Amino acid sequence: MLAAIKYNLSHLTQFDGRDARQTFWYYVLFLVVMQFGVGIIAAIPLYIDMFTGAFQAAQAGMDEQQMQAMMMANMGDQLRTQVWISAGIGVVISALLAASFVRRLHDAGFTGWIAIIPIATYFFSLGYNIVNLDNMLALMEKAMSATNPQEAFAIQGQMASTSLISWVGILVVIGFGVLKSQAGPNKYGDAPVSF
Repeated sequence: MLAAIKYNLSHLTQFDGRDARQTFWYYVLFLVVMQFGVGIIAAIPLYIDMFTGAFQAAQAGMDEQQMQAMMMANMGDQLRTQVWISAGIGVVISALLAASFVRRLHDAGFTGWIAIIPIATYFFSLGYNIVNLDNMLALMEKAMSATNPQEAFAIQGQMASTSLISWVGILVVIGFGVLKSQAGPNKYGDAPVSF
């Protein structure tokens, strides 16, 4: 596993050649764990700040309505920050994955241009979420103040529909990533060594 990670990190700009399934998936696992870890570390100060504000409001004697309004405003600020942090992490992860995915496509006998699909869907989803952040925050506030579960679920459905686009790219990576290697050399190079 470490050899696969080291190999991919040393070939970040090499889009030619082939990567075996095992090499690719060990590297993807590394990237997912890294993205999760960095996201958690980045979120800790934001949540500490949010809960500190809530505790201070409770100690100051705010009623529930005032506390909820203050927490929603604070959550909006935190969400804006989190979106930008997530965007930065996502761009870095996409850049780290690009060449490896192209080589994996080559190994299965496909053109590397297919890698544009997950990259394009990710950036579309990212841009859409950034542009519509205020609308999403308004929907979140509306969902939190909904009086019945059906209304809250309908509002959540409105928010979730745009995130489905980013799943197209993830499904493309998974679908092409699990395909068998072509036996022997193909037009993209010799059979890869599995790490």
